[in-house]
Amino acid sequence: MTSALARLFGAANGGEALPLSGIRERAMRELSQFATIVAEELAGLEITIPPAISLVSCTNCQLTLESEHPQRERILTWLDGNHRIAKYFKEVEVLFEVVRATENLGITFAEDSCFHIGLTSAGPIAYFQDHQCTTAQ
Repeated sequence: MTSALARLFGAANGGEALPLSGIRERAMRELSQFATIVAEELAGLEITIPPAISLVSCTNCQLTLESEHPQRERILTWLDGNHRIAKYFKEVEVLFEVVRATENLGITFAEDSCFHIGLTSAGPIAYFQDHQCTTAQ
């Protein structure tokens, strides 16, 4: 785990801990970059935002589209087997999980907590929501 965090955040200066603000900034940068990559790939398929799309990943579920969209089937086809996007989504999720855990020390989160990235014309949003996964594929 330590080497994975070092890869995400780089080596700490002089052995000092990385401040939460630094982790939060990194998470927001990665979220923005993820949104840019997704928008570029979708534009290449002539899929537009708006309307917004919501990507979600739950424990034991594949990354999928949670929201309704006029081009839903094309988006699902694009997501299917798109390892680059799935991997990047997970990297963003890990960063936000670190922020959430750090901000809520001592709190145990529900196992059915799912991570969402909403892509809107106003920009991306990321959040966790507790619910049963109904999108298993």
